Amino acid sequence: MASLIRSHLVRLWKSRVFLLALVIMFPYGLGLCNSAIGDLQSGVVSAGLWGQPLCGFGLLIGIILAAVFSLFFGAEHADGAIRNKLIAGHGRASIYLATLVTSLLAALGLYGVYVLAWAPRLGWMVQNFPAPAARPLLLSLAGTALDLLAMCSVCVMLCMLVQRRSLLAVVLILLMVFLFFAGIQVQDAYETATNGGMQLMIDEAGQQQWVFHEPGAAGALTAFLYDFLPVCQAYRYMVLDATGRMLACSAVLAGLTTALGLALFLRKDIR
Repeated sequence: MASLIRSHLVRLWKSRVFLLALVIMFPYGLGLCNSAIGDLQSGVVSAGLWGQPLCGFGLLIGIILAAVFSLFFGAEHADGAIRNKLIAGHGRASIYLATLVTSLLAALGLYGVYVLAWAPRLGWMVQNFPAPAARPLLLSLAGTALDLLAMCSVCVMLCMLVQRRSLLAVVLILLMVFLFFAGIQVQDAYETATNGGMQLMIDEAGQQQWVFHEPGAAGALTAFLYDFLPVCQAYRYMVLDATGRMLACSAVLAGLTTALGLALFLRKDIR
């Protein structure tokens, strides 16, 4: 399996789409770092400021990974590389797990460049940002890592099972875009239910009016999705609001998609 991973990494470094993703990480990292600095300058004094540059990576990375992996790993089927690996004597499980490990290493490489983009400001941030408590920070970083693993696992499952590269790219990118907007809607619904506040409503006569909602409890499904969806998790990690349930959701998603993808790949007809 080590030889498969090395081969993937060599190809990955030559991939233009991956190099483009590395370039995108610079404005992405700088943008979230500048956002945290802007919040500080506007009067926000919170240890959660550290969450934006450290954990904001998970906010859009699903869409970026979908684009990179669908084009990079999607070529494995199109070029007959998977069939050639099987002929060379590599086991299906080794091929699948090598792809998963490579995807995670690629994601960590993107995160490294993302951090490198704002690293020159780290000294200033240490002096001016309130120091975060160790437990929330470590939980949020661990949650970000598990969230990343879960997204890699979902991407690899589809990359190894969908043979048509054009279809794979469409399905994978649309899935991540759907999850992004679904997360925004769930977060809005959860915060509206639990925080209360004003909401614009339209009555039966078509007239607009503002209605005040008292704080309450979100429904069971909304509360679950608020813990489960990657974008909801990323937003919460950005304010260092991590819980054990969120980490467990990511770990279960990664485990289930890996097990399901591997089981289906072992039975898949490779042409």
